[in-house]
Amino acid sequence: MSTLRFANPDQALIHRFIDGGARPIPFDANPMARALGAELRAADLQAGRVELAFAPDPLFIQGTGVLQGGAVTAMLDFAMAFATLAHLPVGASCATVNLNTAFLRPAPQGHYLATGEVERRGRQLAFTHARLMRLEDRVVVATATSTLAVMLPEPT
Repeated sequence: MSTLRFANPDQALIHRFIDGGARPIPFDANPMARALGAELRAADLQAGRVELAFAPDPLFIQGTGVLQGGAVTAMLDFAMAFATLAHLPVGASCATVNLNTAFLRPAPQGHYLATGEVERRGRQLAFTHARLMRLEDRVVVATATSTLAVMLPEPT
């Protein structure tokens, strides 16, 4: 892995995860992901599928005792971006172009699992979906779809 050039530190994290035997690995380069207690749990590079665990900091709890919607959306966005990064060639990156979140039920503070998957990827765009569930009972609290711009490395 040391000879590979990553444009995105999150893509480098995915490859460290794979190279390290696919043991859970915490996010290290992204402050928002660290505050959300993000951990990469599974990655399938061929399918463009990931599982991310989250244990959000109390900072994200709103007055009613549930996670703020932006934090829920961020967890889903991370899952879809990581699924895309997993599916892209080394040195590529991506950026969210649009994002649609459906909040299905309140999300109390706790531990969550987000799954993200690439539905289709072209040269310029990737179409993805994700779901976020409480880890303890697997109840889905939110789902999302997203389109991401694909930024491929320049040919050498």
